[in-house]
Amino acid sequence: MPTAALPALPVEPPPSDARPEGLRDGAPRVQSAAPPLRIVASGGASASIVERDGHEVVAVHDRAGRLLFEYDAETGRGSLVAAGGLSLAAPGGDIDLVAGGAIRCWAAGEVAIASRSGATLSARAGERGATVQVAPGRVTVAGEALAAVAERGDVRIAEARYEGRALTAVLERAHTTVGKIESIAGRVIARAGDLFQEVRELHQLRAGRVRALVEDVIELRGREVSVDAREDVSIDGQRINLG
Repeated sequence: MPTAALPALPVEPPPSDARPEGLRDGAPRVQSAAPPLRIVASGGASASIVERDGHEVVAVHDRAGRLLFEYDAETGRGSLVAAGGLSLAAPGGDIDLVAGGAIRCWAAGEVAIASRSGATLSARAGERGATVQVAPGRVTVAGEALAAVAERGDVRIAEARYEGRALTAVLERAHTTVGKIESIAGRVIARAGDLFQEVRELHQLRAGRVRALVEDVIELRGREVSVDAREDVSIDGQRINLG
């Protein structure tokens, strides 16, 4: 008849002088590092827990050993990598990208953002803000200041309208070709070193009063000159030559 197995008896601790040499005088116990935990799927993909920078990191690799996903629980940082391409889709809902810090996008090729209704880019800090809105057939830029810096520029607008309190332009050279110019202003002040005007047909000036202040010489030449006044005509000079 078999006998029942006896329970294991507790092992008494060895005497203090029988401790291993490495544990005497309070020396720390040295443990061998455990191999990293790794799970391999039948298709070759694997998930492993490895130690990096003194803490554990969860890493997922594809069948070729390329990193797909990595998560650091201590820092809370995750990385998603797809060597062949990555698609993020929500056919029935929205996609929100929220970050407490910055969001950066970089691509070696084109970066395209498209929408059926519109796209908005805005920045706001308290009461100050700026917005760029793109809608079908319309682009709106709103902000306290607008700056554009470029070596060359090309702007083509079929119709343009400007409203403002002040306009300052500093140009080395300006060339304009316009079919018709119509200016309406309360006061126009023009200063130039030399002013040349060339009119092929008619030059007409209509004013309530005309005053010309010339320090040196006035020359008036024409095939015919006609002066017509409703009242008096006064000519004053030291000498008046006729003919």
